[in-house]
Amino acid sequence: LTINKKAYEVEVPARRTLVDMIRYDLGLTGTKEACSVGVCGACTVLLDGRIAASCITLAVQADGAEITTIEGIADGDKLHPLQVPWP
Repeated sequence: LTINKKAYEVEVPARRTLVDMIRYDLGLTGTKEACSVGVCGACTVLLDGRIAASCITLAVQADGAEITTIEGIADGDKLHPLQVPWP
């Protein structure tokens, strides 16, 4: 799969969630798990260009997919408005 335009090859257990793979296997900690039922939005990623709740998506469902996390939305060194800290 590709995350933030970088290719990864990851072997995961069949029941591993996408958020756990992103955070714990790949170390991309911007994606958070809060509600664990897909309603709060903390774990939101783009999965092949579509919004996905990574806390209820299995990692195996992302096989061959292109994923964008919060870390991947900046334009070089320029932060995306979603990344700018609250004043």
